Amino acid sequence: MINTTIKQKVESACAMAGITVTELGRRCGYSQSAFSQRLKRGKFTQEELEQFAEQLGAKYFSGFEFSNGCRVE
Repeated sequence: MINTTIKQKVESACAMAGITVTELGRRCGYSQSAFSQRLKRGKFTQEELEQFAEQLGAKYFSGFEFSNGCRVE
């Protein structure tokens, strides 16, 4: 299993959407330095991640899936 950080996920999503991370931050109302620091720490709320997805034209999802098929999303 490969562990991917939030920073890596955001950077990859931006690349797939064809925008820079800086542009994503700007679209979401962050200053360049504030977004860079938050991204470095990887500390975003579920709502912020959903906002990023909206700006990227994507859908953000997160949750847990158990071996019996039960899911918490």
